[in-house]
Amino acid sequence: MNAIPSNPLPETATRAQVDFLSQLAVHIGVPVVDRFSMVAPQVVKGPAGLACRFHLHAEHAGVLPEVLLPIAAQELAGAEVLKLLTLQAAILKEFGGYLGASAEGLLQLSSLSWIESPQDAATSMDMLNRLAVSVLQALLEEAAPASGTA
Repeated sequence: MNAIPSNPLPETATRAQVDFLSQLAVHIGVPVVDRFSMVAPQVVKGPAGLACRFHLHAEHAGVLPEVLLPIAAQELAGAEVLKLLTLQAAILKEFGGYLGASAEGLLQLSSLSWIESPQDAATSMDMLNRLAVSVLQALLEEAAPASGTA
């Protein structure tokens, strides 16, 4: 995705990164003292109740937002995989986001570019949460008829 390393430790973060995370925390409703709890691998609950996190750029004040979906990638099969690929293409084309798998093996929506404004990062996280809910609904919609015909 991006070759620049992310997630400096709190004690090695620059003043600009700390200020950025403090402002971002205010925008998303996290106490400022908990600003590093938003940085991967930690997660916070997003507006849709999904696990969210931010990758902090290693060299400057910027983040990559991510939303984890409560579905493991290996749980999908058959028509669900086709639906997933269709959704992935639409998200990439329409929103510039990426639907893939997280390090934990869960489906994940993420930004493809570093965001350098706390307000824009919060807005991106909100958008990713709305998209994640739509993805979940679309995938569960596919599964519902099959499970209802027992």
